[in-house]
Amino acid sequence: MPAPSLCLFAAEPLDRCSDARADPDWIAARLADPESLLLPLYKGDPLVSGDAPVWLATAARAEFPADAPVVFLGVARGRAHFALDASAAPSPESAPFAGIGRYAPLREAAGFFSDDALAVAGQARWLLDWHRRHRFCAVCGAPTDMADGGAKRRCASCGAEHFPRSDPVAIVLAAHGDACLLGRSPHFPPGFLSALAGFVEAAETPEACAARELKEEAGVTLTDVRYQFSQPWPFPSSLMMGFIATAADRSLTLDRREIEEARWLTRDEIRALLAGERREDARLPPRFTIARRLIERWAESL
Repeated sequence: MPAPSLCLFAAEPLDRCSDARADPDWIAARLADPESLLLPLYKGDPLVSGDAPVWLATAARAEFPADAPVVFLGVARGRAHFALDASAAPSPESAPFAGIGRYAPLREAAGFFSDDALAVAGQARWLLDWHRRHRFCAVCGAPTDMADGGAKRRCASCGAEHFPRSDPVAIVLAAHGDACLLGRSPHFPPGFLSALAGFVEAAETPEACAARELKEEAGVTLTDVRYQFSQPWPFPSSLMMGFIATAADRSLTLDRREIEEARWLTRDEIRALLAGERREDARLPPRFTIARRLIERWAESL
């Protein structure tokens, strides 16, 4: 079993069985196995009871529409795990089995799920969302069918295969001396500050993206960009690659379309906020985000 990951959503508690899942008979046998488990999600939000996801026997599929998409997630302790899309229901309250729990927003569940449960729920959300949005072939436009237990889609018309996408994002915490740069985009609430980030463009490295984004959004020149760790981010399909970088100076020129405000906070200020100090003008990202982990790592460094 892999060691616990620094970032949430990044644990790997399941064996994805890449070879076995290509056999539709093997998938069918796992679905028919009374020991296999099924997690229903409503528009990406898992069924929850207490502080844990609700795993049903796969026989519970009979309570959902016959065409409800089901994807294979992996195997743990000899039991296959599947996810089912319950989004056809008019509301989460009316979806099957809502009476034994609730379909909780995944961002909310991130506050109380275990690392393993959050990683599996994130994988389920990612896959089901991708299948909802990629029902047609990008090559010829014909409908596609799920294959390999949901690990890909195949076009019966032209034979093209399509795989779940990951959108690479560079997220960077810039530092200068004993201060780091945090900013707020226009869609963040007042006072909510985070590391700056942007999507990696075609033929661009994540390090080059980090330097470009800081220059474009904040006018900051980076002299050293150091990779730290990565995090899958299933909202809907990003792979966040985290960096800590050294800035040439503290001058700022903000692109107001992207950044509403940005400022340098000292290490003492950051440590106080991490310790629980409440400030209306400065609130850090929640602990399940890679931005928070970058801030913690920098604050703990000498």
